[in-house]
Amino acid sequence: MQFSRFLLSSAAGLAFGIPLVMAPQAAAQEPTAPPEASAAEHDAGLAVIVVTARRREENLQEVPLSVSAFTPDQIDRAGMDDRTALADNTPSLITITGGYPSEFAFFALRGQGPAFGSVPGVVPYFAEVPNVITIDGRVGTYFDLASVQVLAGPQGTLFGKNATGGNILFEPQRPTDVFEGYVRTQFGNYNDQRIEGAVNLPISDGVKLRVSGEAGRRDGYTIDVGPNFNGKDYDNLGYESLRAILSLQPTDALDIDTIGRYYHSSNNGGGTVPFAFNPAAGALGVLVTDVFPGTPAAVAAQNARGPRAVAYDLDQFSETDYWQVINQATYRLSDNLRIRNIASYSDFRNIYGYDYDGTPFPIAGQGQRGDVPTNAVDTFTEELQLQGSLFDDAMNFATGIYFDKIDSEAGGHFTQFPFSVFLGGALPATFVTKGKSQAVFGQATADLEKLAGWRGFTVTGGYRYTWEQVKTSTIILAPPASTGAGEFDYGSYNISLDYAFDDDIHAYITARDAFKAGGINGSVPEGLPFHTFPPEKLSDIEVGLKSEFAIGDMEARANIAVYSGDYQNIQRTTAEVISGALLNVTRSAAEGRIRGIEFTGALIPLEGLTLNGTYSYMESEYTKVTDASAGAILAGSPFPYTPKQKYSLGVTYETEIPQAGTLVLNAAYANQSSFSTGQTNASFVRAIPGYGTLSLSADLNNVAGSPVDLSIFATNVTDEVYQTGTADFYNSPFGIATYTYGEPQMYGIRLRYRFGQ
Repeated sequence: MQFSRFLLSSAAGLAFGIPLVMAPQAAAQEPTAPPEASAAEHDAGLAVIVVTARRREENLQEVPLSVSAFTPDQIDRAGMDDRTALADNTPSLITITGGYPSEFAFFALRGQGPAFGSVPGVVPYFAEVPNVITIDGRVGTYFDLASVQVLAGPQGTLFGKNATGGNILFEPQRPTDVFEGYVRTQFGNYNDQRIEGAVNLPISDGVKLRVSGEAGRRDGYTIDVGPNFNGKDYDNLGYESLRAILSLQPTDALDIDTIGRYYHSSNNGGGTVPFAFNPAAGALGVLVTDVFPGTPAAVAAQNARGPRAVAYDLDQFSETDYWQVINQATYRLSDNLRIRNIASYSDFRNIYGYDYDGTPFPIAGQGQRGDVPTNAVDTFTEELQLQGSLFDDAMNFATGIYFDKIDSEAGGHFTQFPFSVFLGGALPATFVTKGKSQAVFGQATADLEKLAGWRGFTVTGGYRYTWEQVKTSTIILAPPASTGAGEFDYGSYNISLDYAFDDDIHAYITARDAFKAGGINGSVPEGLPFHTFPPEKLSDIEVGLKSEFAIGDMEARANIAVYSGDYQNIQRTTAEVISGALLNVTRSAAEGRIRGIEFTGALIPLEGLTLNGTYSYMESEYTKVTDASAGAILAGSPFPYTPKQKYSLGVTYETEIPQAGTLVLNAAYANQSSFSTGQTNASFVRAIPGYGTLSLSADLNNVAGSPVDLSIFATNVTDEVYQTGTADFYNSPFGIATYTYGEPQMYGIRLRYRFGQ
């Protein structure tokens, strides 16, 4: 009985802990430049940045939140085509990879990421629909976007899901009333070949259609030199993505947008690089070196080769299929009142084979070709809102209900030393999770100058109450299944006060909280302690100043936010004796505090030249541990996902060249300090080293007066070798610690042709 429970717990940890222990979801920071579809230029140069952080269009400088917004042009010029690059250019936002294919990187924001066996703390949204299965932000999902917005800090009183770290909003370009479109091709090193395009079709009065897509192929930059798969490349790309948006306006009062999208990828998985081996690793009286004596030499050989040449025992691959349908309907009851309904259904299927230990020996791994889906997730969401304004626009409000239903099945065959050795091969396992979430919410913003004569003051208040249910079923080797169920409910709030000194200077203070969902330890029988674990809670206070001003003839923008968050019921994993068996369980283990400063700014020292930058600083600590077993794993451990410092610097110069076109030169440098992903003081890897990357681009738009744009680009110009994540099994029975690495220097050329209008 004890052996089977230990096996159940450890295999479940492999299936869920590795991916989830490195996940986040994001909040927002100030933008360095405006989204194309939502920015209007000031006469002098600085753009008005329009964001939808409060579910309506507003000037970023007037929103009492820390928000970062990026336009398609900014994304291209900074080389943002994956999650890591987006995070590099956003204060307090990081990505975590390691222990699974690199396209499954997760976000963490202001220290809020995933916990072992728990949900992420940062929630991405596509077209206002929450999507927690890590599609948006991958390579191949940045095409034909209107903007990307990152909202930092606890969210929940206006958005579908609670998020302790924040939200990332991916907004697609919507159909317009004109026939137009574009085709863009890209060619680069590593045989990089990509094509994307869009066409906008005004079919008739009240009927518009926009179709867009992207496809790409690229060779991998990590090569297998081992005896099993010699010459196979990893970290390659192969994907296709398609999107269609149909807009209908059957009456002047009714707008209906239906969005369908499909994403497929197929590649050889990521490059996992072992760098350390624990000679004492093993379990049940058997050492790794007793069965695989060549392991220390294999790790030493890997260190000698460097990170771009590896040797695996498992035939790695990763295949993903995803489709989603979204319907957004807006009915205007009057000039000041409207009803919105947002419904969606998505289907996600992924299967992969992944060599966790990265050696030529079958120590730890997951999946095989022809296996059951590694992850299969069906998601339904429904959100009904009532939005409007009262008292001659002195008060804006939104209220509504939210519901989602998520059915998830994970599994496959697990290589897990020493059990797979004893049992003669990989262990079959299936993990089923069914969850529901319901919420009611409301938020209102009142202009106190219009209501009470208090010049410059606005106040915002919001509240949300959430009910959640979750059921799990786990089968290791063979039935019977270990099952569990839990129910959780909680309320969250948001209160903010904003004061406008004038049109260009705003100060605000915000107090709010949000929750990360609770869950179930499937290996613990119902009725016993630790069968369920409660939601995490983060309460924070943020004080900010947003300003635009002139220094002589130079326009400037400077935004700063200072925050302090109290973190309760922190979910961590401890070893607990349950019915005589030692099990790893996720539980409320501690309280903590996270504090930080974030800055974004822009300066136009002369016509055509724009300088911009961001900076963030974070401090974090555990302030209390729940009991002795929690203290044993957390005392002295670093707080994960909190790089002390991050900054980015950008320079853009734009000028007209007669007879040639518009020349745009751009340089962007991003740097972050080291940070930990380890959740306990048993972690061998105490920190992932910091790094800095430089991106350059030169664009010539409207070449010779034609609708052709030409771009030359390079990312990671200095060919920095840097780690983006770790899978730390050093103090486990496997005894291996691995790194995953960021991309090497990439360069190429893009050619875009615009038509219509």
